[in-house]
Parts: sequence; structure tokens; C-alpha cells
Amino acid sequence: MPVNKPLAKKVFCFLLSGAICLCCLSASAQGGDTAKVKKEKEHHTMSRGSKAMILSAVCPGLGQIYNKKYWKLPILYAGLGAAIYFYTFNEHYYNIYHNELSTYNASVPNVYTTSELSDLIVYYHNDKDLSIIIAVGVYLIGIVDANVDAQLHGFNISDDISLKFTPNFVPNAMSGSMAFTPGFTLVKRLGK
Repeated sequence: MPVNKPLAKKVFCFLLSGAICLCCLSASAQGGDTAKVKKEKEHHTMSRGSKAMILSAVCPGLGQIYNKKYWKLPILYAGLGAAIYFYTFNEHYYNIYHNELSTYNASVPNVYTTSELSDLIVYYHNDKDLSIIIAVGVYLIGIVDANVDAQLHGFNISDDISLKFTPNFVPNAMSGSMAFTPGFTLVKRLGK
């Protein structure tokens, strides 16, 4: 099965630009101590989730790299790669049947009739459109995942959930004097 050369070039350019963005990002992260001090002094106007979302929108996977969730990259790129593969597959057969219909000669024995060729063209055109929708869906899921993961970055997932009763004396402001009322306080401890 021949590969669609212009689309293969586009995919190669897309992946190459993603790799260049990734190299630039890692090079800027290794800027040194002066860059770290400068960053700490700056007032951050962009939240962690927004930054991860923008990075993932610029190049799929950069948000996951920013969140240090490297294991999600193969899943994201497998979904995008599968969608691109099925797009090129359906585009190839769409072009074959479309060309065959345009050069159809009724006097020569053919494998397909014109109605069968029209049905095949519609079938591969619909599958091609579905592949585009799936690619956009995977791209958007990558952006949303980067945002949610960044928002939950500092979330405590410890198994230690405990309750503790402690005696307490509460100042009684109603009496006007410095009287204390005995009571209990319920302390809920989450994490360490």
C-alpha cells in the first residue's frame, strides 16, 4: 500500500517541530541558578494549570512533560498516530475509487459498477472525516489532561485520614468577663 507522500511530509514536519520545541524547553530549563533566582522573584501571573494547558496546545505532550507525567506521552502519540494512519489509509482508497469512477468506461468490463464505486467513495470519505474528528478529540483530551493534572499537582492522596477529640476551653464573650467554657474540639487530620 503506497503512502500519501505530501501527508507523510506534513506529519514528519509536525513531529520535527515538536522535537525542536521539546529541545528548546529542556535547554531553557537548564539555564542555571541565576535563572532560578530570577524566576522565584517574579510574580507569577499564570497558574500552573494554564501554563500546562497552553504548552499542550502548542505541541501535544508538552503539558504532560511540564507536569512530569512522561508515561502519558506514548498514549497520547499512539492516539494521534493511529488517527493520522487511518486518515492516510482512507485518503488513499478514497482517491483510488474516485479516480476509478472519473475514468469509468462502460464498454470495458469493470470490477465495480458506478453505484458501488459511489458507495465506496462515500464510505472512505466518511471514515476519513471520522479520523480527523478522532485526532482533534485526542488533541483536546491531551490539553484537558494537562490542565487537570497540573491543577491536582499538590493534592494530598495519603491514606492517613484520622479524627481526634481534644479538650478545649472556649472564651465566653457573651458574659462580658473573661470566662471560659469547657468543650471538645474535633480535629480531622488529612495526610502527614
